[in-house]
Amino acid sequence: MIPQTIVFHSAGSLAVAVLALIMALMQLLLLQRQPRLRWCAWGAAISISGMLYALGIFLEYNLPAGVFNRRAGLLEFTAIILMIHCVYGFSCAYLEPAPKSCHIPAAIFHALVLLVLWSTNAIVADRFIHRDLIGLPIPFTEAEVGPLGPTFMVYGFLASLFLIRLWVRQPPPDAAHRKVFITGMVFWLLLAGHDGAVIAGLCHTPYLMEYGFMAFCVAVLWVVFNGYAEIATIDEYRTITELIHDGILMMQDGRAVFANPACERLMGRAVKNRPISDLLDALGSGDRENLQRYYDDILAGQAPPAPQTIETIGDHQPKRVVEIQAKRVLFRQRPAILAVVRDITQRIREEAALKANEEKITRLKKMESLGLLAGGVAHDLNNVLSGIVSYPELMLLDLPEGSRLRKPIETIHESGQRAVAIVQDLLTVARGVATAKEVLNLNEVITAYLSSPEFDKLMQFHPWVAIRHQLDPNLLNIRGSVFHVRKTVMNLVSNAAEAICKQGEVRISTFNCYVDRPLKGYDEIQPGEYAVLRVEDSGPGISAEDLQRIFEPFFTKKVMGRSGTGLGLALVWNVIQDQQGHIDVTSTDAGSRFDLYFPITRDARECSKNEIPIENLRGSGQAILIIDDVAAQREISGRMLETLGYRTQAVSSGEAAVAYMQNHKADLLLLDMIMDPGIDGRETFRRIKALYPEQKAVIVSGFAQTDQVTETLAMGAGRFLKKPLILEELGAAVKAVLEAE
Repeated sequence: MIPQTIVFHSAGSLAVAVLALIMALMQLLLLQRQPRLRWCAWGAAISISGMLYALGIFLEYNLPAGVFNRRAGLLEFTAIILMIHCVYGFSCAYLEPAPKSCHIPAAIFHALVLLVLWSTNAIVADRFIHRDLIGLPIPFTEAEVGPLGPTFMVYGFLASLFLIRLWVRQPPPDAAHRKVFITGMVFWLLLAGHDGAVIAGLCHTPYLMEYGFMAFCVAVLWVVFNGYAEIATIDEYRTITELIHDGILMMQDGRAVFANPACERLMGRAVKNRPISDLLDALGSGDRENLQRYYDDILAGQAPPAPQTIETIGDHQPKRVVEIQAKRVLFRQRPAILAVVRDITQRIREEAALKANEEKITRLKKMESLGLLAGGVAHDLNNVLSGIVSYPELMLLDLPEGSRLRKPIETIHESGQRAVAIVQDLLTVARGVATAKEVLNLNEVITAYLSSPEFDKLMQFHPWVAIRHQLDPNLLNIRGSVFHVRKTVMNLVSNAAEAICKQGEVRISTFNCYVDRPLKGYDEIQPGEYAVLRVEDSGPGISAEDLQRIFEPFFTKKVMGRSGTGLGLALVWNVIQDQQGHIDVTSTDAGSRFDLYFPITRDARECSKNEIPIENLRGSGQAILIIDDVAAQREISGRMLETLGYRTQAVSSGEAAVAYMQNHKADLLLLDMIMDPGIDGRETFRRIKALYPEQKAVIVSGFAQTDQVTETLAMGAGRFLKKPLILEELGAAVKAVLEAE
């Protein structure tokens, strides 16, 4: 039914509807520019609900009693339900920490209310009432409220109060947004109360609730535009700072309002919109109070203190050491703190390594200086001792057996011999004497010392000490001076025995060792193949202070001149340096352990015992693929296999091996278990087995047999060999696997 005339006073309601539609379109335009800002869509929905309410009021002003007038009233109530639901959705989207668990139940409840509204007369009746309102030329006609109408109004009022409470308890990033939103919501509630009074007959002024809708839609539009502008600005900041390695963090009102990607990476967790308490949880316990105090001091306007160095604890990453420099700034016209977070983990490591290297260089220079001094003294003493050692021998030849002078002269001769031994130690410490090196075996040197008069004499002085030894029968050879290596063994065993005051034992052991990456110890052990001599005792251990000086010449805890000269461990150090080997020393209250790493040699000895004839290990030109990530190991393995009569091809990774085997075949794989980076030996063998199910392999590793080794053997690998490789063992293993059915 089209009205014959339009009440002039309803023009305001129509204008409100048009303006609300324009506001909705504006917010949808913002949503198109920033799709991730979901609250723009909810803001548009709020404006649409305002448009629907104003349109319903306009139609009621101008339509007589009837179906269309009642439908206009239903449209007003529908707009109220939509308004409540959309404001809740807007709040949940804008207040990111706001609870969202009730959103779906609320949607279901509001849908049921709308179903009751449009399908029954419970909320809006089918009866009409005419109201003579002040300022209207004709009565205002509308449908009466049904039996559930007052309940509906109470629900709308309580739901609005809940939304106001939500914005009070969950403040937005900008406090001004909360003020504007709550002001608009309160204004809408006041005008809703006014319209309720009109319905109850307590007031005779025209309905004004559409203007409350309009005011609240304007408030939401302001929040949307202002928030959009701030998000756009922050996005610009983020774009500018996303390639910076330093973290940029802005904190305001106890919450992080901006963080670039580097900041979140350094903190090890999401940062934006999280409270300060959550950020403090990412720190070590000792740093939390300091950083909280630092934050409070800067926020209070005090002079910023020096940068804070703290340790972060990420959720899924290792600990980092970061440096934080902060200052007080204005952000959104209010005080905030801008902080720069810099990762100094690598710098700390480099400084520690530099300090350690400086200490090592200082120690080496000190030992070198003392060695030069010892060399000079030894050179002069040699000239002096030649007469003291030689002439007593000549005098003893001329003296009769019963002469009273024979005993004193023999004493002089023995003292000279001991002095000569000390001079020899001095010369070794000086490292100025060229020593002839030959291929030798540590086991033979140790066995010879344990059968020597020097060892028997040591045991006479320390009868309460038990000497145990466990020597690897397959120990690889080294190249060195037999005299100096024997002196090294003697000094280590002697020191270990003298360290034990009561009952105890000294354990001597040897074994082969393959180092595939640098090991941190007393001395940094470089990658390579070594024969290791280990001497450990059950004594009281060495103090941390003494441990740094034990290899210095003339440093000793013994009684000088009676039980030691302070040259024993200095000699050990210089022999190892001359061998280009390494030393590792560990000491606890339960005893000390010295590990000496001698580089191995594969040169043949002049006379080898118990060798397996190489003819028995030779192959017949079978193709072997060597897979190892270390170039030196590939070369050594290739030379050994070619010596045994095999053809070899080498690759540096598991991926390269799989690619090679796709176009070639190999009679056997010599497969390293641990390769970095890339797939390990087990995965390499699994992929090659998928190509050639009968593929044979011998696996090698620098570590003891692990679960990976066991699983690979179970997959069909024939043998396991431990690095460093021994020619006889390698030849026997390869031959056995190739000949196996």
